[in-house]
Amino acid sequence: MGKMNLLKANWYGKVGQTVGAKWKNKSTIRTYTKPANPDTAGQQLVRGGFAALTTFVALFADGIRYKSALDTAGQSVRNAIIKLNKDMVAAGSLTKADLLISKGGLQKPAVSAASLVSDKVSVTFAAPTATNFTNKAKLVVVAVDAVDGVVDVFEAAPDAGTAAGTVTFSGSNDVDVYAYWLDYRGSNKVASASVYKAITA
Repeated sequence: MGKMNLLKANWYGKVGQTVGAKWKNKSTIRTYTKPANPDTAGQQLVRGGFAALTTFVALFADGIRYKSALDTAGQSVRNAIIKLNKDMVAAGSLTKADLLISKGGLQKPAVSAASLVSDKVSVTFAAPTATNFTNKAKLVVVAVDAVDGVVDVFEAAPDAGTAAGTVTFSGSNDVDVYAYWLDYRGSNKVASASVYKAITA
């Protein structure tokens, strides 16, 4: 069912044999065409990769909504991460060690270890050596137990050396840990590419 807005001269959805939608922040109208769905082996591969990536990223995307420097104009953080990993989607599988949840021009964090201490994630890292960090910079850590759906997002100052979470993990599942620098330039956010560490059960 479509919705028409005569005051704004646009509509969304299917109205009769036309479809109204937004494209690059512009209202568009086109003739309705029934989409083809040949369900080829290539499409099944991409759909499998998209499903695996979406399921995993959806666990923590909302938690880093305000702690991300990804370009989210017109899209969610989850979709921005999926777009960042489009080669993984095309390959049809999720490789957690290669997954990027952040990108940017800052120096990558030097994370030496990630472990469970009293069933809480602890990360050891070195202070950045680059000079383009401000006093607002933080190391953002995202810890994910995909089996139980447990997620922890926490921060640490660049010179802290360690970052400790607050959420309790079961300890019987692997935990995927991602870390990246987040800094501010006025009202803009800048970040580094994320790095990965695994905590094996």
